[in-house]
Amino acid sequence: MGRAFEALARGPAAALVRVKPLLLCASSSRTGPVEGLISLAVELRKRGIDAHFGGDTVRPGENLAGQLAEAGVFWERELRLSRKVRIADVLHDARLLRSWTRAGRFDVLHAAFAHDHSLALWAKRRGVLVVRAAQRRVDVEAAALRLLALRKSDGVVVHARSYRERLLRDLPEERVAYVPPSVDGARFTPGASELRRKWGIPSDVPLAGIVARMKPERGHRQLLRAFAVALRRVPEARLVLVGRGEDEEALRALAPPQVIFAGYTRGSELTEAYRALDVAVWLREGNDGGCRGVLEAMACSVPVIAGSEGASGELVRDGVDGVVVDAQSEESIASALSALLGNPGRARSLGASGRERALTFTPARAASETLAFWERLRLRA
Repeated sequence: MGRAFEALARGPAAALVRVKPLLLCASSSRTGPVEGLISLAVELRKRGIDAHFGGDTVRPGENLAGQLAEAGVFWERELRLSRKVRIADVLHDARLLRSWTRAGRFDVLHAAFAHDHSLALWAKRRGVLVVRAAQRRVDVEAAALRLLALRKSDGVVVHARSYRERLLRDLPEERVAYVPPSVDGARFTPGASELRRKWGIPSDVPLAGIVARMKPERGHRQLLRAFAVALRRVPEARLVLVGRGEDEEALRALAPPQVIFAGYTRGSELTEAYRALDVAVWLREGNDGGCRGVLEAMACSVPVIAGSEGASGELVRDGVDGVVVDAQSEESIASALSALLGNPGRARSLGASGRERALTFTPARAASETLAFWERLRLRA
């Protein structure tokens, strides 16, 4: 299999090589880790590899089926992978996965969350790789059960170098790979946006924004308090919150009049949302530890104020593509907002640099590095 995987990493010439990956994510969302897996599957298909997807079929997310169909990725709907973790569903999925691996239907089980990872380990057998994509900081922290599961895996993929260094305290070097996130540079591009007019914000008003689910752990509250400080220095500035979530009501109660709640966006409107901004903010990772929103903003030539922890603080070069801050420090965030919103020329320069950097993080690169890692693991097996 060594030469076969080596050929795969080179690209489409390997169309006849038989590698059968199943990409697993116990989620009903069409964003977050699922979006990353779909992107990976698309790139694998270009190389002649028919990667299949397994996600939550008990509570399927909005238009997930349509997105998979558009991408040409087969959804294994017999799997349930319910986020509710019901015993009957777990037993059903465990039996099904074991029958598939015994029959040789799949030889790589690539899992994004702890639930699907546990099922993959249960189904593991000789000749089948189990790989865990450790998405977030919590996935690499030294909890006993979590580390036990990672040790039983053939390999672990992380999206931040710092997370790899953390795992190397407990796992062999050859079993942990850093694979950076990716962005579609043809979809996320600089350009005009009609959303400022929709939001009621003049084109010459400095505008910062965050595109993220409204959850307490994403840093919206710190951002609102920091923005209130920045307003003393740049009083004409505005802040837009793009997204939805369980914390929205509380955030509305905290927000000053200069804050706009734009709601949920997707498709071409998501690109327009980034284009409308002078400065993007991304303080803490969500379910997708790759922090793809950072690269999406950068690809649109928008400078990013990024939290220092995880992938976001590694993707943004401080003072080159944006500003890296301590996400716990409201003063640090306020200073960065003031510096960029008060200096449009500087912000544009950082944004242009960010676009160049974002274009190096391609989906093809991510797929090739993932395939190369699978190859190294296969050689060790």
